[in-house]
Formats: sequence, C-alpha cells, structure tokens
Amino acid sequence: MNYNAYFNAKLLLSAEYLVLNGAKALAVPLKFGQRLQVDENKQGFISWQSVSHDGSDWFTGKYDLHDFRIIESSNPETAVHPQRLMLVAKKLNPSFCNDSAGCHVVSTLNYPLLWGLGSSSTLIAAVAGWAGIDPFILHFEVSKGSGYDIACAISNKPLVYSLIDRNPQFENVSFSPSFADKIFFVYQGQKQDSAEGITTFKKRNSNPDSSLIAAASNLTDRMLHSASLNEFEKVIHEHEILISELLGANPLKKNLFSDLPGEVKSLGAWGGDFCMLTWHEDLTLLPAYLKSKSLETWFNFNDIVL
Repeated sequence: MNYNAYFNAKLLLSAEYLVLNGAKALAVPLKFGQRLQVDENKQGFISWQSVSHDGSDWFTGKYDLHDFRIIESSNPETAVHPQRLMLVAKKLNPSFCNDSAGCHVVSTLNYPLLWGLGSSSTLIAAVAGWAGIDPFILHFEVSKGSGYDIACAISNKPLVYSLIDRNPQFENVSFSPSFADKIFFVYQGQKQDSAEGITTFKKRNSNPDSSLIAAASNLTDRMLHSASLNEFEKVIHEHEILISELLGANPLKKNLFSDLPGEVKSLGAWGGDFCMLTWHEDLTLLPAYLKSKSLETWFNFNDIVL
C-alpha cells in the first residue's frame, strides 16, 4: 500500500506534567513537521530511510516484511523504535502489510532532530495513518505521554487538550494574541527525554491534589484569553511558580534570565529544548541578548505557530 502524509510538530504552552493528571493544556501545532512516504517496491522487505532537514540520512534500516525483524540498520538502538511501532500497529490491525510484497519507507523531518519538537509523536501519527489505526491508541501502547502531541500532529490550529481516564479530549481554539510579535520561542540546546521527565515528575507527585489540577487548568484558560501582554506575563510567572514547586526546581528566569525585560517559561520537560519568552525592548536588541546567553536559535510566535 502506497502512503504519503505530513504531520505537525508541536509545543506545549501550559500545564506541562499536570496534563497527565487531567489538567487542561494549551498546545500549538507548528509549521515544522514530518512527512512519511511509503512506496511499494516488491523487494520482499521493508527498507526504511529517515531523512534530516538538510537532506542527509540520519538512519537507515531493513525490516522483515512479516514479523518486522531488524535485518540490518545503521543504528541498532534507533532501529528498535520503527520496529516497535510496526509491531504494535500489526497487533492493532492484523492486516497491516499483509498484501505488501515489499516497500520503501521514507520519513523526512523539515527541522533539526535535536530540537525536540515531536519527531516521535509525528512518527507515531504517521505509522498509525499508514496502518489505518487510531493514532492515540498506538501512542498509548508505546508512550507514557499525555497524547497532546498526537492531537497537534493531526490538527492545524492551536488546541486545548485534556486526558480524562486515559481518554484524550481536545478542541481547536483561536489563539493568535495581538501581542504575538512580543512572544518568542528559544532553543536552549539541551534535548530532553520526555519519558524520563515524566517518570521523575511521577516519583515526586504520584497523585497531585485536585486543587493543583484546577490551578493548571485555570492558568491555561487565562493564557488562552489574555487580552494584554501584561496579563499573559502574569500567567507565565504564576505558572512557573506552580511547576517549580512541584518539581523542586528553580524557575528558568531565576536560573538563566534574571535580567530579562519580560517573562520566560519552560516548555515540555523542564531543563532543555525550547522555552517561551516575552520581550519588551527594541526587537533589534533581542539577538545580542540571547547570544550573551549562548542562545542562537529562536523564533517569533508568528513565524512557527500554525
């Protein structure tokens, strides 16, 4: 079966960690993403090619057509992830690949893999589409995450997401702040393992109090409906305090941005990947400020949010 589809990368703007416990979260799909193209070639096996944003191969492998055994690969550790997705897809849809005489699979990212914007979630959504199964079911079979990233992969608008009794619920929302030109996403250069971050959080907070869930949901609502930059920044400040107390970690502003003319918020698993900051000064001063922090990759909200 030939297949060709594209899925969106993502950023989680609110309720990180607590979204796992039912809190409402605000998430945005991005103008980055991953394409999966499958072409039948009758070679008797599945050849897999993962292509980076610069056109180079970052992984190649061959899999048995029937049991997805790894025949050969450029990286044995990396090879396990597509194999696991195909095995679970086959469990969920026993007819998956039954009629194939061999195929070539190409997964292509249009952004650097190390940015941590959803290379795994977009691949899960893509394999689910190829196999004709529900992407959320596949996600929960292979991941401990909330699934908000799957919602972003298949949505073309910002969304509010919640997970109630392992049942994903989300709705598209209008989120295009009038002050979006003052909101920036900055790559901190330290890719985080989301699964590891979730495990650490759960060890500290095995059963968060319902008041914390309600507080995170309230912050999500306030972020979504902020009418001014000042109001948006108040939400960011309160949100950072809430999560820092849960994690027993300093907010990012205290660690790195104490002199920032604005507010800054960690995104996703704290400690790396992207953060979100606001900037009050002349925009021409921002690059030099970030460079002084050894940060050189950043985007304005309007440049990357769908």
